[in-house]
Amino acid sequence: MKKEEQLKHIYDDFLEFLIRKLVQYEDSQLIASTMIAQALRLYKSTLTDKEYRDMLNTVIKTSKTIKPFVIKTLH
Repeated sequence: MKKEEQLKHIYDDFLEFLIRKLVQYEDSQLIASTMIAQALRLYKSTLTDKEYRDMLNTVIKTSKTIKPFVIKTLH
């Protein structure tokens, strides 16, 4: 499986997980803070200090391009 396919598969899996947790707990802040804490721990465990700082700087620099979820409601 190519990296792009792996990324799409992982992204979709995490999105399904995220939706289930949002339905279960109804607290987006709780879910998001837990996910980002775990992600940062994973980065901290696998990157050098410089790579970790560079990754955080990239997140900050690109934060304005992150789009919110579009919530669709049924009437």
